[in-house]
Amino acid sequence: MGAKKFAICDKDQEYLKMLQAYLLKRNAADFTVLIFDTVNKALEASKEGAFEILLVGEEIYDSTITKINAKKVCILQEDGTKEVTGYSVVAKYQSMERMITQVLAEFALDENCTTTNRCSKNKTSLVSFYAPDRYKGQSVAALCAAELLADKGHRVLYINLLAFSGFEELMQTSYEADITDFMYFVLNHSEKLSYKLDSLKRCIHGADYLPPALDYADLLAIERDAWERFLSLLLYNSDYDWIILDLSEVCQGFYDMLEKSNKIYLLTDDTTIYGQAMASHFKKLLHAKEYNKILEHITEFTLPAHWEEQCRNLEKLTSSSVGIRLKEVLEEGE
Repeated sequence: MGAKKFAICDKDQEYLKMLQAYLLKRNAADFTVLIFDTVNKALEASKEGAFEILLVGEEIYDSTITKINAKKVCILQEDGTKEVTGYSVVAKYQSMERMITQVLAEFALDENCTTTNRCSKNKTSLVSFYAPDRYKGQSVAALCAAELLADKGHRVLYINLLAFSGFEELMQTSYEADITDFMYFVLNHSEKLSYKLDSLKRCIHGADYLPPALDYADLLAIERDAWERFLSLLLYNSDYDWIILDLSEVCQGFYDMLEKSNKIYLLTDDTTIYGQAMASHFKKLLHAKEYNKILEHITEFTLPAHWEEQCRNLEKLTSSSVGIRLKEVLEEGE
């Protein structure tokens, strides 16, 4: 099977090079990125193998486009003065991240664009972070671990499954869709997992993440077997080295996810009697239910005192006291 081709055709060569560089850096769904400054060059190249996606600048568009062998064609609209019908349209002058997200979302939703399942090229490890007392440092610790692994050159996907993440405020951003939208799509269109994932994911300090759920009721409504299928798809049909779960009990597959994890990092607060009691309760429950595999994979850790003061910027967690602590924790778990 040949490489999937993402072609861009526009007369602005500087724009072409910037967009190509962005796509190569983003590694969007493992496409081979091709650029052309004339429609005829794109036509000739498509004869050697179909393009998966073709972006065409509005100013360079002409009827020759209909002859190009491409599964999905999107027009990069500039001023909207040229009449173009029959193709998806995306605004050319917007952030490249937003534009590519729109293009990949269009591709994933197009029933005429099919692809095949692929097995992961890498051995993917699943790691869960959990705090029995819902200690507020859980997400900081899990995200920091993802960033540390990304610093080592690993491909990492961080998934937040807490009822309230606060990410939009913490990261000063907004999300048009979240992890539950992703799940509902890929469970029905598993062959397009990589495209939908790339259209939705965000990146922080080299680690990818899926926007957390806005309404935790959406997480509660997802059935246990759906969580099982969802994780299996990510573990065996994506190219991540590590998947980091920031776990909570709002997921029906809570124990299943823990059992599937290669490693479980249990964040405890040994400075209060309440934190100690909740951690003890959780471990007693695991013993009572005979979840021996979960117990074997648990590593307990605490965060340094006053960690909050150094963790205001989530992009720089690795250089904080939490980063120093998590580096030790990860090395101990190797």
